[in-house]
Amino acid sequence: MAPVILTDLDDTLFQTMPKCPPSATDLRPMSTLMDGSPSGFATKLQQNFLLWLKAGLVIPVTARGRAVLARVNIPSSPAICSNGGCILDGYGEFDRVWHAQLEITARDAAPVADVYQALTRNLCKERFRHWSVEENGLDLYIVIKSNESDDLALAKIETDLAPDIPEGWRCHRNGNNLAYLPPWLSKRHAARYLIARYRVERPEQPIIGIGDSVSDVGFMDLCDFAAAPTTSQLWTHIVDGSKWID
Repeated sequence: MAPVILTDLDDTLFQTMPKCPPSATDLRPMSTLMDGSPSGFATKLQQNFLLWLKAGLVIPVTARGRAVLARVNIPSSPAICSNGGCILDGYGEFDRVWHAQLEITARDAAPVADVYQALTRNLCKERFRHWSVEENGLDLYIVIKSNESDDLALAKIETDLAPDIPEGWRCHRNGNNLAYLPPWLSKRHAARYLIARYRVERPEQPIIGIGDSVSDVGFMDLCDFAAAPTTSQLWTHIVDGSKWID
């Protein structure tokens, strides 16, 4: 029986050009910007990995919104988008039951729009860009990026904004990406909802989770098997201080 594969996209199956190995050749464009120019590339090794994944049902689990996911050269239905804020079925239609559940749980937390204003009102517009992600009229989470791709600057912003984060909210920083998520939103919540359906239909079907970020363990933990690129943030965290690696 072929597996179900829940996988992160960016920095797992492809990455931006600056993150590709300098010696990499035969890069394959995997995603585009709004103007159609390529933004993400898969190395030959990643291309071969993607071919192997085709043996199963690949389900993207990504922070990308539905519109941004549509610009990725990977089948995106079914999929988990916007850090769990939107689930697409096998026909590319969003799951209305899941959306209704999110709307209900969001009522008991600080409004994302209010938190967004509080966190970004004093940020320098020349140095940082920021926005809130929404799906189907529901505000989901907040993103802050450095216009100079300065990871250290984002680390300082994370520290400076820590006192303003409402209780239960989580902050995730990975490279030039700083995200703030309300307690009711996560890849894990959405993956649990989706996995439950597959368990009912095919309880013996293997489910594999793949990701690069420490935040991806939330959904990977629900799978039967897990994998991570050995160059990733997650793998670095796993092996840090290991006595088994010399």
